[in-house]
Amino acid sequence: MSAALPVAFKAYAIHINPVAQTKRDPKFDRADKRPLSAVELKTYWQLIKNLPGLRGSVLRLHLLTGGQRVHQFVKLRWVDAGADAFTIFDAKGRPGQGPRPHVLPLLPKAASVVQEFERHGEYVMTTTKGRRPIEATTVTGWAHDAVGDAIEGFQLKRIRSGVETLLAAGGISREVRGHLQSHGLTGVQARHYDGHDYMPEKRHALEVLHAAIEPPGRRRVAR
Repeated sequence: MSAALPVAFKAYAIHINPVAQTKRDPKFDRADKRPLSAVELKTYWQLIKNLPGLRGSVLRLHLLTGGQRVHQFVKLRWVDAGADAFTIFDAKGRPGQGPRPHVLPLLPKAASVVQEFERHGEYVMTTTKGRRPIEATTVTGWAHDAVGDAIEGFQLKRIRSGVETLLAAGGISREVRGHLQSHGLTGVQARHYDGHDYMPEKRHALEVLHAAIEPPGRRRVAR
């Protein structure tokens, strides 16, 4: 019996994991095959860039930082939010290892959005004065409400794949896209030998994204 097991659980005298043989439904591991097109990402940005209140700030920051996994993104804490970067934590694919810090640069437009949040308590994105982060399902609902019928078959997860597709078309390498969106970072080389933080490359990728959704000459800081 593991010494790490909480004392309260040892009284149950369970020596096997009753769910160890269960398998995840493969449909939940399928990548989204319908990324938003560049035109649809531009449309989405136009729909949210002046959206007022907390919902607007959350949706703008999510897109402007590259379409991060929403359930990780909403847990951003003030202690991890700096003037030019913030850190969220990625536990995906890391059972028993603890979450991996995922640092994202903030371009000026995104940094200005961070300043829109009221600074209360621990969490940046909150309706409880920082005591708890908002739920990922709440963000999903806000995005659907903002889009309405403007984008056919809209799903929030299509933003993430849409951003990656747009960046691929913009010449951003698969490796850099993986570092920006925190995926595909497995293997011995990535885990043990590559100590580069990829911040310049991630910053450039976000510059490509920003230029694509709102070309120069049309930009205005969202408030």
